[in-house]
Amino acid sequence: MREQDTMMALPLTDAQACGLIQQLTAANPDFSAFAQQYAFLGEHPLPEEQTAALAREVLDVLCESPHQAARIDALLLTAAPTPIGRTAVPPLLAAAFLMRNYLRFRRRADGGWEPLVEHGPADSPALTGLLQRITALVPRAQTAGA
Repeated sequence: MREQDTMMALPLTDAQACGLIQQLTAANPDFSAFAQQYAFLGEHPLPEEQTAALAREVLDVLCESPHQAARIDALLLTAAPTPIGRTAVPPLLAAAFLMRNYLRFRRRADGGWEPLVEHGPADSPALTGLLQRITALVPRAQTAGA
């Protein structure tokens, strides 16, 4: 858990937090298929303050895993941040992708998508809070352009 202590001790700017989420998402070869299937998550931008808060919560949850914390530390030491508002991957889409082991989407009869949270009672309060934030943002993303 040393990795988590290292990462949490570093103060992150909003740009760094958002940039790390971008890099973790874009570097994964599974992201392209996920992005195509759930493109609606990226159709409407989030306000900057929500983007930064979401990125920080995702990082908090990822840092609960020593393996993920080590990856994040390595990115912090080597990568330049992606500025907020200039992200290649929409933040809600990135967060849903990075939390895909805990969050699924089911197609409703009306053609919209419904988020389904899948995690156990041993999961952390940080994970529970993050999943609640993501599911709260999904309906806004779906109805903002409707």
